Amino acid sequence: MNADLLPIFLHVPAGIFRMGTSERDLSALARRYGGTRESYREEAPQHEVALPAFALAATPVTNALYAPFVRATGITPPLHWRGTLPPVALHDHPVVDINWHEAVAFCQWLTASLHQTPIVVPGLAAPYHFRLPSEAEWERSARGTDGRRFPWGDEFRAELANTRESNLGSSSVVGSRPEGISPIGAHDMAGNVWEWTASLDALYPYQRHDGREDPTREGRRIMRGGCYVNPQGYARCACRFRLAPTVRNEFTGFRLAI
Repeated sequence: MNADLLPIFLHVPAGIFRMGTSERDLSALARRYGGTRESYREEAPQHEVALPAFALAATPVTNALYAPFVRATGITPPLHWRGTLPPVALHDHPVVDINWHEAVAFCQWLTASLHQTPIVVPGLAAPYHFRLPSEAEWERSARGTDGRRFPWGDEFRAELANTRESNLGSSSVVGSRPEGISPIGAHDMAGNVWEWTASLDALYPYQRHDGREDPTREGRRIMRGGCYVNPQGYARCACRFRLAPTVRNEFTGFRLAI
């Protein structure tokens, strides 16, 4: 495994942030993005969450980074690949057609592959254990501590995210919209591809130790960020989506946490 393929990791200090959407804003979301007030209730109530320090990858896992895992393990490659090799034009695009179990397996393989490789993540002590972020870590990284609606602020700007409004109709190179970074410096947290998180689908308030982060429990897993075919409402930092962990599709990838 070539460590040069790894993304930059961004240190997020321990602290408290506001997670979710306020009850008073649910009706406004329905008027703006469609549906009913109840359509957005899964994001409520807004509440404070305390997290320990962690690090998040600045970009999603790319096809180029995922390819050594496919070759080493014989795991099923994404359908649009040519055998064990991704199309050259997509090397720097997010890997997609990955189910939750495969994303977790990749994290475990990467940890084992790099246990003797000298990489440095500022703010965190080695050895590093690569994993999926919890949905709380993902949202903290996307919106910072000021409760903003999108990674760059409260108003949507089509040029900063690969959503339906961009009219691209496909994934894009990771990090290709640098003005749309989040407060911690993370790219592609609005649009491009949906990202698996470690978390089970469970009601708010978020509780880190209530079992929703248990990787052995059955149930749907939360995805975040929206994708290139979704309108802007799905790219909000607080938007939650979920799928069964066995589902693979062309809209879903993942990013790493430590």
